[in-house]
Amino acid sequence: MGDDLDDILAQADCPRCGREFSIRYRTLRLERTVDCPGCGETIRPIDDTPIGLVQKLIDEARGGA
Repeated sequence: MGDDLDDILAQADCPRCGREFSIRYRTLRLERTVDCPGCGETIRPIDDTPIGLVQKLIDEARGGA
């Protein structure tokens, strides 16, 4: 299931500098942390994202199925 969703892009905001950037679902699934491209802060976006929002993105990627 995860492989076919790896190209989904999620938006994240850095809590330190406020920069908005995109993260691939693959990164969230495998690495779970990202470095902010603005200030280098290590962020764990999946911890701050409600599961309902993640499910909504998955449903949209599948065409509303």
